[in-house]
Amino acid sequence: MLSRKTIGFLLKIGIVAFALFFLYQQLTAKSGMEQLSMEDVIAKLKSNYAIVILVVVMMFLNWFLEALKWRFLIAKIEKISIRRSVRAIFSGITVSAFTPNRVGEYGGRVFCLEKADRIQAVLITVIGSMAQLLTTIIFGSIGLLYLPSYKSDFSIFFDNVSFAFPVFVFILIVLNVLLLLLFLNASVFSKVLSNISFLKKIQKYSSVFSFYSSDDLLKVLGYSVARYAVFTTQFFILLQMFEVQIAYADAIVLIMAMLFVISVIPTIAITEIGVRGSVAIFLFGLVSANTVGILSATFVMWIINLLLPALIGTTFIFTLKFFRK
Repeated sequence: MLSRKTIGFLLKIGIVAFALFFLYQQLTAKSGMEQLSMEDVIAKLKSNYAIVILVVVMMFLNWFLEALKWRFLIAKIEKISIRRSVRAIFSGITVSAFTPNRVGEYGGRVFCLEKADRIQAVLITVIGSMAQLLTTIIFGSIGLLYLPSYKSDFSIFFDNVSFAFPVFVFILIVLNVLLLLLFLNASVFSKVLSNISFLKKIQKYSSVFSFYSSDDLLKVLGYSVARYAVFTTQFFILLQMFEVQIAYADAIVLIMAMLFVISVIPTIAITEIGVRGSVAIFLFGLVSANTVGILSATFVMWIINLLLPALIGTTFIFTLKFFRK
């Protein structure tokens, strides 16, 4: 019978193998990216190496902010160093490479913890993810409100139905306010769940939502907004590098709408780059005919922000602890 140590090692080998396989498949298949010429992309990257270095540095800043956010959240059940938090973040990215909607990210992180309850840690990680999703929804809603000015079909609909746009605005505002209030008052969930008799047995886990005050959750949102600002700027820089002629204000509006759409479409790593490319072409195609440039920026953004961190994470997978003594 295999020992725990052997089983753990085999699991780590399996995770790394699956991650590398899925990432390689996506990198070579480039589904939805058929118009790209890798030679041209590489040539552009070489001739703009200073910009590429800047975007890569911003990638590290992006995930460092996520590490700070997760360290702040997880401190309620275990104090960890920023170094371990960074290790957990990159491990999670690697595990998420072959799981639907990156759910494996939660497991990749919690196995870096030494003492904390792992189910509680997963729920806490979900809180951090919800903060990032809420940020995407709020800013994405702003992007959606501006879309009619770029798409004549939308404008025609709103012009013909006089009350359509005000109703649309009202629904978005109400939705965002409700989501924000629910998030900032997450402790209410603990109270509600504790009053449900058949859920009292899991009160240890439902109580997680009461660990954080509104001020704590505002700080978590602050980290999320900072990350959002970093990767929206990254994408704008890449669009400029690939000669997509677009004003900064227009680019930010369309990026916000793009991130919103991507966030609500279920994907796995093997199809994600194709989805991103399709959404980017639809939205940025409203203001630019440079399809190749749009796809190139999307592809390089995926490589820098997801593929590269996933490869870095493979070096940390072997530090995970699946079994405790």
